Amino acid sequence: MSVKQGDYLRRLRAENGLSQEKLAEKLGVSRQSVSKWEQGYAVPDTDNMMKLSKLYSISVDDILNCAQSPQKQTVQEQPEKEQPPREDAKAPAAFKPAEPAFAAKKKKRSWLFYAYPFFALIAMLLLGIIDSSLWKSSWLCLLTIPVFYTAVISREKKDMRIFCYPALVLIAFFAGGFHLSLWHPLWLLFITIPIYYICAFVTHKNKKR
Repeated sequence: MSVKQGDYLRRLRAENGLSQEKLAEKLGVSRQSVSKWEQGYAVPDTDNMMKLSKLYSISVDDILNCAQSPQKQTVQEQPEKEQPPREDAKAPAAFKPAEPAFAAKKKKRSWLFYAYPFFALIAMLLLGIIDSSLWKSSWLCLLTIPVFYTAVISREKKDMRIFCYPALVLIAFFAGGFHLSLWHPLWLLFITIPIYYICAFVTHKNKKR
């Protein structure tokens, strides 16, 4: 992202009466990320670019081109053909790599992210086939699916509230009960569910501050 584009993002934010902290909160990013965009050190990813477009009620192209159409740029640049090129004139070229950069963000997750439910199902079937006594607990492999996905997403967004903690408690409760007969002490794990989410909400609130 060029300095010119960063200045444009800063102007849009100011015109909408937002501080860097408020904008970061609306987008679900850190204030440092917003600062880097406005200084031209980083480029918003596809999701954040769409959020900025919706928030400011302008198109993504307007953000990338600083609200200047190619025709207007051509008309403005024609009288200056005999003059040395300015640094601002190179800005459109700097925007071109932006689309591949956004595409790379989408492909960041590995194939395991999409194939995990298949492996969980295979693990459940294999456990039952290897030992028929495991059929009563092999279905717990399916409970690992929401645990896996919410763990990945909560880590990406740095928000503990997203994680499916109750599913993890169920896995521990039934696994310990079926195989170790620890039904009595393990039911206490359910008490930790509200404790976990209280801590998660407090942590999230402190991050906003």
